Amino acid sequence: MARQPLIINSIPFHSQQDAITYFRAMLGRYRDGEEILGEDFEMLLALLERHPRAVTKIGGGVKRLYKDKTAKTTSCFWIERQDGSVTDFSYREAIRAKEKSLYQEFAEACRQAVDEDLRLMKKNHFAIHADAEGKVKCDITGERVAFHESHLDHKKPLTFQTLVQTFMGAHEIEITREMLSMHQDGQFQTAFVDVDLKEKFRRFHHKIADLRIIKAGLNLSLGGAERITPSRRPVVILPELLSPVHSGNTTQEDAER
Repeated sequence: MARQPLIINSIPFHSQQDAITYFRAMLGRYRDGEEILGEDFEMLLALLERHPRAVTKIGGGVKRLYKDKTAKTTSCFWIERQDGSVTDFSYREAIRAKEKSLYQEFAEACRQAVDEDLRLMKKNHFAIHADAEGKVKCDITGERVAFHESHLDHKKPLTFQTLVQTFMGAHEIEITREMLSMHQDGQFQTAFVDVDLKEKFRRFHHKIADLRIIKAGLNLSLGGAERITPSRRPVVILPELLSPVHSGNTTQEDAER
């Protein structure tokens, strides 16, 4: 059986060594004290989320990533958190992680908490704004796209991962396995055990998320290159979705959408 590639930020690496070579080269491109920006930031943040101690490394949220020296005078990647505290992390340790980190499982539970609502928002947007061919404009290119050709995007700077990290910091959440239900029979996503926590994230998300329709795949290629500008036609968060609902586990149909 062929070995499954290592996927980081939707980029496949054929082996751990390929990924190590990639991030070692990234580290070499920066001077000590220099901030990691653009596509390198997006890749490094995705790698950080794989780290076996991602929860403690990220803390209340990542403010910036940069290169600097360690106590041994070698250089590595560093994290500055939103509260100003800093810590280093090993890209090799993150690459060699065999399972999803607890932070990744928590982020997946956050996604599961709003998935059904996001589908409803997207359907509502197309019902209101689609032309005679059932298409709406991509918010980036202006190209008209059909429902199945489009992606409901969390617009920068409030990406979904930013919302998750901000939520954790605002509520001083320390992730434990006990708060998560992970991939049981008939369940295709990690979910929150605590319904109240799920509802807190739903309300938090719906209050500040900036959503838009873009052509499918564009969200994977933007990296850090996109300028932050107002959406041409933002996707409206339906008022009725701000009231509590209790969704069931994700179905096979949902997982394949």
